[in-house]
Amino acid sequence: MESEVDLLRSWFAYLAAARKGYLDTLAQLPPAELTRDRGASFPSLLDIFAHSQGALYFWMKDCAKFPFPAQEGDPNAPPSVAMLRTDEAYIQTQIARVMAELTEADLARTVHRESGKGSDHDCDVPVRDALWHLVEEELQHRGEINALLWQLDVEAPVWDWVDWAHQVGRIRHAPPRPD
Repeated sequence: MESEVDLLRSWFAYLAAARKGYLDTLAQLPPAELTRDRGASFPSLLDIFAHSQGALYFWMKDCAKFPFPAQEGDPNAPPSVAMLRTDEAYIQTQIARVMAELTEADLARTVHRESGKGSDHDCDVPVRDALWHLVEEELQHRGEINALLWQLDVEAPVWDWVDWAHQVGRIRHAPPRPD
């Protein structure tokens, strides 16, 4: 049976691969469509993607066992596809470092979350819960971006787990069944 750490590593590899498809799709859209307020969880398609990146950075820096460099650039600058690509490369490099060093014991460690933006109370969150929260957060916002892309008649880069798992050899083709 696969360990929870191995499962988390697989999920984060899948999410990173899928995020590339979303950046490629966003890069094809006119700037006005990327920045238009759509009344969603965050105003624009770029804002939603940037929020997801921010969540990855916020939680991963706290889950890391090593110094996590400060994110580069102006955090208040309006996002652009170029900026999102640069941030994505940086964040995925840091996530790869976290995942490479992650152990089963780390999953029980806690990270402190202070009240403020996004939280109305202080709490200590197990690393396990923070990482699974990031999977949920990513899927939630990916679905939101899908819906907004479909409203524009743009095919969303839907890449499901099973397709990805086949591509990376996690799931193998079954032998032919006898009739």
